[in-house]
Amino acid sequence: MLSTSAAARGSFEFDCIDADFADGVEGVIQQAFTERVTKPFAVVRIVTTPRRFEEVAGGPGLPGNWFSLEIGPKGSAASMPTWHAQLQLNGFPAHSRGVTSNITYLGSDEGGGPARPRPQSVGAAVANQVTLPSAIIAACAIPSAANAQQAIARILSSVADITTLRIKDVGQASFSSLCDKYGKTMLHYDVGFPISFNGHTSPKKFDIDTAEKPVVVLSHWDWDHLHAAFLRPHLMDCVWIVPDQKLGPGAARLAHILAAKGGLLVHSAGASTAFPSGEIAHANGPLGDLNNTGLTVQVELESGRLAVLTGDVDYGFLTHSSVRPINHLVATHHGARFASGSAKIPVPVPGSCKLLLSYGGRNVYRHPHPEALKLHSGAGWVNQVPTARNGAVPRGDREVN
Repeated sequence: MLSTSAAARGSFEFDCIDADFADGVEGVIQQAFTERVTKPFAVVRIVTTPRRFEEVAGGPGLPGNWFSLEIGPKGSAASMPTWHAQLQLNGFPAHSRGVTSNITYLGSDEGGGPARPRPQSVGAAVANQVTLPSAIIAACAIPSAANAQQAIARILSSVADITTLRIKDVGQASFSSLCDKYGKTMLHYDVGFPISFNGHTSPKKFDIDTAEKPVVVLSHWDWDHLHAAFLRPHLMDCVWIVPDQKLGPGAARLAHILAAKGGLLVHSAGASTAFPSGEIAHANGPLGDLNNTGLTVQVELESGRLAVLTGDVDYGFLTHSSVRPINHLVATHHGARFASGSAKIPVPVPGSCKLLLSYGGRNVYRHPHPEALKLHSGAGWVNQVPTARNGAVPRGDREVN
């Protein structure tokens, strides 16, 4: 939500594939899941109120629901403001602004959801594509490998002697690294970078060592947590440990590329995996909620200080085995509001704690939210360190030891 008023607008983002390309033809979609094919894929952002969206589309704009969107450069006064970014080899660096003239609810990943209604026009011809995209849903299933949990445990066994947690300044996105005393990266937690909607928040320089190919732990399949893999393709040669979640077409394309390289390991839902310096845990939020069913990391640094990296997981869904107070917390969802309240915020070590916030100045989501910052402060997280510019402190990477 972009405000707290009674008529609060929401930002609805869709991972899309061109309908004319897919069209239900057997095998065509799978052929697009390669590094060479980009044309059919796009990300679309619509700004409207949740009530207006559901009135027009016949279903709520929630993860797992599929819609047919008709977008164009112009529309009527009733049309919805829309931003469209087409996938390129380097991800989503640019977008065009237009309008959505029609939305039609098609169905859900789970086969449930509201009955398919008669679509309502928002200023142009009513959409006529009302076929449930079963071929697309099937094609977007995450590839899985046998004995993935054993492989995950084996790979993580070398992630030891972590000295530094580095939160990279990637603007409105998430990218963190666990490093040893020599500065060598042992593990990346998320490899995000802003897509075009927040491109103005990107850093002028984005340097990472292309010779380093550490394991990547992906919190969840949102673009601002994985987009750097398109700007720095060597990241696709890393082994990725990912949550088992429903994917949109663009995310499924990346998953299939990683699987084809032999680098995709799907972490079992509900499981946790210990490694010498910490633990990966699967959050236990509602099924289908990407943010709250992702992977989180708890790490004990060489100093003995404890840090927790949350991705976009609400604190009420964390499942780490240790419940002791922690020294460093990467704030959930770039400092956005969260539902669980202050009682669920991890307890800080008094006088030795930092709340790290990864966000970009003037981002379109208006992160961080003052209410969230106040809740953290009330829970003892008063030392709040953003990657964005903070008064006289310039933007940049932030490190804790």
